[in-house]
Amino acid sequence: MHVALPRNATTLAAAVLPALAVGLAFWANSWGAAGGFFPAPLDDVYIHFDFARSLATGHGLVWVPGNGYSSGETAPLYAVVLALGHLAGFRGPWLGLWSAAVAILATASLLLSVRTLVMPCRPWVAWSAPLLVLSSALVDWSLFSGMEVALHGAVLGRVLVALDAATSDVVARRRGKTREAWQWRVGFLASLLLLLRPESVVLVPVAAAASARAVGRRSPVLAALRVGLLPVLVLGGMLGVNVLATGDARAAGAQLKLLSSNPFLGEVDRARAFVENLVTFAVKVLAAELGRPGFFAWALPVLVVAATVARRSRPVAVVCLSSAVAWTLLASWNGNAPFHNFRYYAPPLLMLLVTGALGVGAVSALRASRAPAAVLAGAALASGLTRLPGQLDHFRRCVANVRGQQVEVGLRVAALTSPSARILVGDAGAIPYVSGRAALDALGLGGFRALPFARAAVNGEASVVELLERVAPHERPTHLALYPNWFGAITSRFGREIARVTIEDNVICGGPVKVLYDADWSALREGDGLPEDLRGRVVDEIDVADVVSEAAHDYRGPFPAGGWTVLDVLADAAGERRFDGGRIVPEHARESFVVRRATEARAVLAVRTDASSGTARAWTSRRPEPVDLVPDEPTPAPERWQLVRAELGVVAAGDVVTIEAASGAFRDHHAWIVRSE
Repeated sequence: MHVALPRNATTLAAAVLPALAVGLAFWANSWGAAGGFFPAPLDDVYIHFDFARSLATGHGLVWVPGNGYSSGETAPLYAVVLALGHLAGFRGPWLGLWSAAVAILATASLLLSVRTLVMPCRPWVAWSAPLLVLSSALVDWSLFSGMEVALHGAVLGRVLVALDAATSDVVARRRGKTREAWQWRVGFLASLLLLLRPESVVLVPVAAAASARAVGRRSPVLAALRVGLLPVLVLGGMLGVNVLATGDARAAGAQLKLLSSNPFLGEVDRARAFVENLVTFAVKVLAAELGRPGFFAWALPVLVVAATVARRSRPVAVVCLSSAVAWTLLASWNGNAPFHNFRYYAPPLLMLLVTGALGVGAVSALRASRAPAAVLAGAALASGLTRLPGQLDHFRRCVANVRGQQVEVGLRVAALTSPSARILVGDAGAIPYVSGRAALDALGLGGFRALPFARAAVNGEASVVELLERVAPHERPTHLALYPNWFGAITSRFGREIARVTIEDNVICGGPVKVLYDADWSALREGDGLPEDLRGRVVDEIDVADVVSEAAHDYRGPFPAGGWTVLDVLADAAGERRFDGGRIVPEHARESFVVRRATEARAVLAVRTDASSGTARAWTSRRPEPVDLVPDEPTPAPERWQLVRAELGVVAAGDVVTIEAASGAFRDHHAWIVRSE
């Protein structure tokens, strides 16, 4: 007996089955490497899992319960979707299965959106054109990685469907709503995109312009407002929450990864890095996608051009291509853009593939063009999938790395530490998720009590420890789970190794070796450690390399060719071993800070340095004549902190103190304004 499926069921199957097939190709090939966990090729997948678990347990926008608000979740809407899975019982390793189901359904939704965009068309076009979205193995890697890319693609597809109707009266009427209603829908869906990837902001002005241009005699301003109003409010809300919770509008990821956030990069260096990222993307990714191997390498470029030329598909195609270019430029300002298998570029590549799919519909709509359209579609699909075996292998190797290192360390943390332990990590994903232990992220994506760990991490290890000094002793990490090649100073001075995990064939982790340590923060002492003759007379101080103290004193370092941070643990005036971080001021370079608390009075500048430091001189904006900083000990002992002093004359709040390295590189760890006797 033959049972015919309803048309809607057939259409749904035509979208779900290809998504399922490609997803299973990646997961089945990597299942053995995952060791009992669902295949995840990136530790960042577990960052989403961390936020989702916190949300499901009543701690919204928190990486680890108890740590406070974190702006490190760049896709809060994805965390919400994952949290629903956690509430439904998909917990621990099983949350990966839920994320896989989300990826399949989201990818199927994107295919259905593309099908809607090419309609009305011949049936074979409706079936084949959407498959072009899956023709890039590089994009498929990201779609089924467990990251937010698939869900972002699903919402992007709905944005384009709404935009298609908003730019055409005919399409708007056919789909049962007014053009104005579709404009509002574009804005609503675009605001959801912002909650999945902040780079989606580039699409909003392009979509607003396209909607405004298509209104004819209606008001283009109102059309643009309908599209842009809600996204602007959502973006403003996100920035406002960041400011209120952390004092910085930028998300933690932006503070950590953007080229403009690195104080040790000059403008020329930033421009060079930006161009290098673009060139790397163009050569290794874009050229490979547009110039696909094989005889039919020209198929995708031809389809993209056809979509932009055809009147029916032009508005959506132009928006896709314009947004893809803008997104690529914005993503290239991210210092991590070339890593993680180019996942930051997956959305613009998706837009390119959607444009190619529109091109199939555009070519098939021409007279006597059924065969050319079929050839182009088949060639683009076949030539793109030639890269699938390589990406399947890379996916498996990445899964093996994450399981063998990050997940394994998490399991060892659970076995070797007490439930009350807190772990200092440099990768904010699998270790806290798998271990179930509280954690503090040294790179700042996790957030902790509004302390700017992301900004500190960019400045170096010394700045990270300076912030740990601000953490209450009972809340400091009891253990370290760090790469010794990333955190050599912290691990050597504050850690005692208890276990290590080494992986072979590393292709995705920050290093082949990750070590678990017991932490000892006894060198983070209270008090200033000053000699007796200076105690009780301090009127202001700046803890150099502590980004909070520096910001409060409007510190200006010799950046970018100086100001590198350094830390040490040496004996203070009382003979107690004391940590302090500082900055290196190259010979003839300068640093400065603003006095904040001093009342107008004669004062001495006292600076903590070490035996390897060069000499320096100082002056104030009130008295610009340089005065040498004179050491307390003419022959400093290498195992002790040194103190150098200079008479500044009258000093008051608002004065600027400048320090210049006179001979050799000067190491400034802490500076005090001390009232003269």
